[in-house]
Amino acid sequence: MSASTGRTDTAAGQTGVPPRRLLRHVAASVHGAVDPSALRAEGVDPGAIVDFSSNQSPLGAAPGVAAAVAGAVLDAYPDPRATELAEALAARHGVDPGQVVCGNGSTELIRLLAQLALEPGDVALALAPVFGECEVATALAGARLERVPLTHAGPGAGFFCDAPALRDALARFRPRLCWLCSPNNPTGAALKPALTAALVADHPGTLFVLDEAYCDLLPEPQWERGSLEAGNLVVLHSMTKYWGLAGLRLGHAVAAPEVAAALRAAAAPWSVNACAQRAGVAALADLEHHERSIALLVAERDRLAAGLRDQGWTVEPTTAGFFLIHAGDAARLRRDLLVRGRLVRDCTSFGLPAHVRVSPRHPEQNDLLLASFSELTPPAAG
Repeated sequence: MSASTGRTDTAAGQTGVPPRRLLRHVAASVHGAVDPSALRAEGVDPGAIVDFSSNQSPLGAAPGVAAAVAGAVLDAYPDPRATELAEALAARHGVDPGQVVCGNGSTELIRLLAQLALEPGDVALALAPVFGECEVATALAGARLERVPLTHAGPGAGFFCDAPALRDALARFRPRLCWLCSPNNPTGAALKPALTAALVADHPGTLFVLDEAYCDLLPEPQWERGSLEAGNLVVLHSMTKYWGLAGLRLGHAVAAPEVAAALRAAAAPWSVNACAQRAGVAALADLEHHERSIALLVAERDRLAAGLRDQGWTVEPTTAGFFLIHAGDAARLRRDLLVRGRLVRDCTSFGLPAHVRVSPRHPEQNDLLLASFSELTPPAAG
């Protein structure tokens, strides 16, 4: 190593800063949705697939969104604070606009939070299964992720949070950051707001990140205002899911003013482009469309789940717009459906190799999925 530069010789005549060893061990997270190149590699035409693997609105974006996007000014930098959008979101959540931070999807905010809260060698805790991007963000920060698994009550009985186990893990590991998701993806299990409030109050040295990307079907938020004011809770929301804006990438965080200010300072400038900002404002202006979409999603979720149960499949209860099906072998069931033109989410990457996740689409598409399942034999529940 050169004493003057701090660089390490990498080859004869060459010097360079060695890469952080931990980066070699960061694996990309697995996501749902159609990946054209991956499907072609499996010998499948992406254009012939009906996608039940990604959690989105069955009605898509509100009608006014396309016109709003078309009106975006493309030769000027966007508002770096997304002021108009933040104000609309703040009104929806009942908070001050300074408590809202918009991001390029909630994934950007997840990585920012890990960068701000974690240092190499720190411990983060997650209620598992956990969104893969939380795992990636933790690894990129050089921290170790410990998991508290949800408890499976039995086939068809659903998953739930073992509150004593979560409390024990918080006391044992004293994590700098704790990832929570309610409703949980992919199980659909929801936390009780009182539990979240108690955890935040009892562990002021831990930053709790509550991902509410799938909360649209719940009657109330999964957090209490007093918890937000404590300064160690950040609530994440996504407009890429049930608002139909996946192609534009749009998420936001709600936090105490000082936490929100830190997030804004750490964020890349102009990360929320002008099209996404205008789309978000237009979507929030048409709440009737959003409510129709949620109503259709609930109706089709329940109809699809009932139809699958009638065929002998074990379907887990859920509070979200998606649900789990006991597959026996998730990878095999995914392949069996894929050759029939239906894509479901293999949940092996979540640690659930015996389950697939299904998100309903339009009624006629859901009928196609029911027909495809009827050609297959359900595994024995277990």
